[in-house]
Amino acid sequence: MKKLILSLVALLATATMSAQKMLVLYYSETGTTKTVAQELQKQLIADIESIECVTPYTGNFQETIQRGQREMQSKEWPALKPLTKKIADYDVVFLGYPIWFGTYANPIYTLLNEQDFSGKTVVPFCTFGTSGLETSTDALRKALPKATVVDGFGLRKARIAEAEKEVGQFLKTKKYKKD
Repeated sequence: MKKLILSLVALLATATMSAQKMLVLYYSETGTTKTVAQELQKQLIADIESIECVTPYTGNFQETIQRGQREMQSKEWPALKPLTKKIADYDVVFLGYPIWFGTYANPIYTLLNEQDFSGKTVVPFCTFGTSGLETSTDALRKALPKATVVDGFGLRKARIAEAEKEVGQFLKTKKYKKD
């Protein structure tokens, strides 16, 4: 009987999650995070949108580091182009970013200041060289007290070729999709 009840609860949770409207929203400078975002979108059959800066970063590593450090020191975050999707229309937002300086990339600061995530479930996902998912998730929880920020997914840049497999495993484990 206990197994039956647990099975029904799991089935209901999966059905509820799949009935929710999901958005994959991401910032990617080099394309690595975009790869993960597109894989999430494909496997979830969700809407997707890229976060874009009005003045893009150059893509030059050293210049990006210097600009990013200036922005962090001054707390003057990059201006963003308007989103075409409305966050209010979604129940779950998969929020993706590369890790910069141990946390989410600077354009995410702007996004969090400009958009209302109240009542949303936010699933962070990130790409990184060495670490950052836990620190960035904690920072998101502090920045979005009116949202439910759940444990997310991180993929080391060196493992990007495994994105399809690892995203699928994450989504199944967290019950965002069935087998």
